[in-house]
Amino acid sequence: MADRPPIWLDGALVPAERATIGVHAHSLHYGTAVFDGGRFYRGDDGRIAAFRLEDHVRRFIASARALFMRPSHDVDALCAASLAVIAASGIDDGYVRQLAYYGDEALGIGADNPAHVAISAWRPSAPTGAPVRARIAGFGHGGGWIPTAKHAGHYGRAFLALREARATGCDDALFLGPDGSIAEATGASVFAVLGGRLITPPLSAPILAGVTRDTLLRLAADLGVPTREEPLARHQALAAEELFLANSAAELRPVIALDGHPIPGPGPITRALIERYAELVRGRIPAPPGWRALIGVV
Repeated sequence: MADRPPIWLDGALVPAERATIGVHAHSLHYGTAVFDGGRFYRGDDGRIAAFRLEDHVRRFIASARALFMRPSHDVDALCAASLAVIAASGIDDGYVRQLAYYGDEALGIGADNPAHVAISAWRPSAPTGAPVRARIAGFGHGGGWIPTAKHAGHYGRAFLALREARATGCDDALFLGPDGSIAEATGASVFAVLGGRLITPPLSAPILAGVTRDTLLRLAADLGVPTREEPLARHQALAAEELFLANSAAELRPVIALDGHPIPGPGPITRALIERYAELVRGRIPAPPGWRALIGVV
């Protein structure tokens, strides 16, 4: 495998060194880009499959439209392009990302540039299952933006909150919503176990509708774990029997401390979900139709 796998750019696979963005790219100056992405795995049968690829691509297109982009490729074309990138990458277990950005045709806030689309793949850097020491972010997480879109500009606050957390000896930060309840982490959904029930903030909160979040709610139901989508107050999180973060790249990560308060973990529900999730993404148990897109299968 090459050090830098090829990238799909506006309809064709090109060498990574050709997939460059100029310093005058509109999205570089104004944060006008969107992205999405998920994991792919080599299953126990030896086949590589992208997990819930279509769901990620559909959210990607919705995010692009939220920023007034007019994608020139539909869901089927972008799924096929993502699978082609994975196949060309030579990576067994990795991450595939879709990116839409405005180019360098013109600068200025009002520039009406065409949107470009790039797809790339790499090995995730975040270790799965790594324990997390978290803190509450030093600034809020309001609803005056587009929480349902993976808008690159909004991740500036996540960058700052993560830097703040690491500067104080923590691994991640949790944002509070306008009502003071916990919304989400810098790049992950938040789950707590309270009284044997799995709790996660509702989609009415300023959070991203996580694909992994949805997967875990379904897996928990299959395991007989009661689930609730409801506000999660800070004091509830501090008293939780279990607390964990979840996203596609790093999967499930138990939170073992919040604002310096130790939290038991990983607990039995977290461990059961970690095991069940691994079985699902690697094909050890049946997946719902369309959830595992096999590489090389049209």
